[in-house]
Amino acid sequence: MSMDYSEFLLRLGADPDNQDPEFLRAREASPEFQQAAQESIAFEALLTRAVTVPAPDDLLNDLLKISADGALSSGSRRGWWPMALAASILISVAAVGMGWKMSHRWESVDQYLVQHYRHDGQSLIDVSGQESFANIQKILARFDIEAAPGLAQTVGVIKYCPTPDGKGVHMVLNTDEGPVTVIYMPETQVVGHEIVEFDEMRAVFVDLEKGSAIIIGTRQQSISELYAFVYDSFIPTAREA
Repeated sequence: MSMDYSEFLLRLGADPDNQDPEFLRAREASPEFQQAAQESIAFEALLTRAVTVPAPDDLLNDLLKISADGALSSGSRRGWWPMALAASILISVAAVGMGWKMSHRWESVDQYLVQHYRHDGQSLIDVSGQESFANIQKILARFDIEAAPGLAQTVGVIKYCPTPDGKGVHMVLNTDEGPVTVIYMPETQVVGHEIVEFDEMRAVFVDLEKGSAIIIGTRQQSISELYAFVYDSFIPTAREA
């Protein structure tokens, strides 16, 4: 059975460099799939360039020489640098602005939780199946985290997502009581065991050794009983020197 467009976009968002054969076949299946892949690659490249533009060691001195009308003083020896600087700043400001928006869009973790889940919580549950062990570990490895075997066996879908303090991971777990959402927030601190209820859902915050997580399920599900399981499932890994 061929991969549909929704699943393709889901995997593309989780890992644009995915080399899974099924994903690669789907990417070439139609112009629509190819365009989505190209746009994702171009966006990743833009962000990479934005954070790798080198600056001269004496940039600060040059900036201090800029006259009131914005022109460099005659003492500057660079003819190309002002234009390059302007272009690089434009790219960098766009990237930083996007990062600021991601980090400051919510006034609290509670607000983030509600808005994030309303945005794509149910849609990810609807496409949940069974994620591969390799893909789960690959995504978590970006945060120097690995999934305990028990967690990896239950993940139905996983992708990167925004969190209050940067990039995180959104996953759906297949449990005996039905699908449960877990959001991993590597840079966000919470009060463990705190409960938030919204709509027909209940969420429990988990304070992890590295970062935190939110368990989200219906009010009929015993999500508090998953606290210890989730706490033990995100294992920090030592980064090689």
